[in-house]
Amino acid sequence: MLNKKTNGADVIGYCCMRFPVTNLKKSVDFYCEVLGYELISADYSFGEAHVALKNGNGPGIFLMETKPEDVTQLKFVFPRSFFITSSTGHVTMVELLTNDLLALHERIKQAGAHIDKEPVFTNEFGYFTFYDPDGHYIRAVEERVGL
Repeated sequence: MLNKKTNGADVIGYCCMRFPVTNLKKSVDFYCEVLGYELISADYSFGEAHVALKNGNGPGIFLMETKPEDVTQLKFVFPRSFFITSSTGHVTMVELLTNDLLALHERIKQAGAHIDKEPVFTNEFGYFTFYDPDGHYIRAVEERVGL
């Protein structure tokens, strides 16, 4: 049985995530112009930019420029058949929420990003998967509760 008693040392949230990128300016443009993040700060000569959701929810993302051979793509292979896996068996490590899945899909498509799976809708949610400029595998989700 899990211990529900709180402790001051318990993790209570996320403060940030760090994504390796090969072209900081291109990644900042993608995350801000295409996905709708807000640029908090950027030091292009240092190779780091901080982006966050405009509504202040969740952790910010630090995009950190590195050599292509040092980019570890945010995805992994799941050894069993599962509805969220790609045709190659990969699973997303990052899932983003949106209120308008089809509009976000169109924006990502217009930006030229690779769409892995086109939008699928169930009674509870809709989703599609795509790759950012560095091959990070991302799933966009729209919750359809109450529809």
